[in-house]
Amino acid sequence: MLLLLLFREYRSKDYPFDRIDQLRMKDGGITGLAWSGWNEQNALLKNKKKSIMPIVVIFHTISGDEQDVKGIVEYVRVSLRWTAVVCIRRGHGNLPLGKPKINTMGSTSDLSEQLAFIQKKFPGAPLFGIGISAGSGLLARYLGESGKKSKFMAAAAISPAYDIEKAFHRIHPVYSKIMGQRLISYFLKRHYDSLSRVHGFDHAMQAQTIGEFQDRIHAIAGYKTKEEYYRFSNPIKVAKNIRTPLLILNSQDDPICVNLNVLENLHWLENLPHTMLVHTKRGSHVAYFEGWKAKPWCDRVVGDYFQAVLKTEAPTAKRRPSKKKQVRR
Repeated sequence: MLLLLLFREYRSKDYPFDRIDQLRMKDGGITGLAWSGWNEQNALLKNKKKSIMPIVVIFHTISGDEQDVKGIVEYVRVSLRWTAVVCIRRGHGNLPLGKPKINTMGSTSDLSEQLAFIQKKFPGAPLFGIGISAGSGLLARYLGESGKKSKFMAAAAISPAYDIEKAFHRIHPVYSKIMGQRLISYFLKRHYDSLSRVHGFDHAMQAQTIGEFQDRIHAIAGYKTKEEYYRFSNPIKVAKNIRTPLLILNSQDDPICVNLNVLENLHWLENLPHTMLVHTKRGSHVAYFEGWKAKPWCDRVVGDYFQAVLKTEAPTAKRRPSKKKQVRR
């Protein structure tokens, strides 16, 4: 499934986004928002109608960008007929690096500014969030930090790793080496002129695996120590405070976010309110293909979940506590 996913990504054409906004953060860094459905959403405002079309905010992978999640973007637009917007993290895609600082897992302060921009443009539109792989880490970190103040009506985390301080060292050795070198090329070599002056750059360049890379990136991410970096980036530190309805998808045969990550967190995950874990036997890493056409099953599951939440959650209604359910497929 993973090889098929990579092959499809390689062969597929770029998705035609309506527009891409570059946002300058308060510290001078630059992030982006890639929109699909902007024109339809904007037409509602011009006609002086209430902006009621839901907006799905999508978080891309560790070394991805807006094109990395084009499959789920197309599903949101074609099947759900909602607006999709991809939050592009600083240092990713074609964004200029406005400040010598990157974080592969993203920054919740950057995300808060991105969400403020979205809500300012389209006030009143229900927001849903989808995190893909490492993007689910940023989503979970935000949901945990914001608690009941989260901007999302509901969210979905596809192939999350939970405790990233442990998880990056558990990736299959072959994938770990490939991904480690990928991150060095994608971040350090590509932004060499800006980042090479940062203390710790050479140490990060010598990383052999993705686990080593993550352990050495703290200075480039703006932290003094590895411990400080994980304390403010690791979603597991705040995950117990999540109060937004959340759908989590993990596969037992995932070679990147391995099954042990799920099993060792079940003891608290089962008691997390408004949360459902879908734990499948097969699906690999964010692939979940089914049928002879090999369509991504997870897209449909997430779409059904969001539609169900939208139907049952009135904007002014109080949320009722729900029991944790675990679905096995």
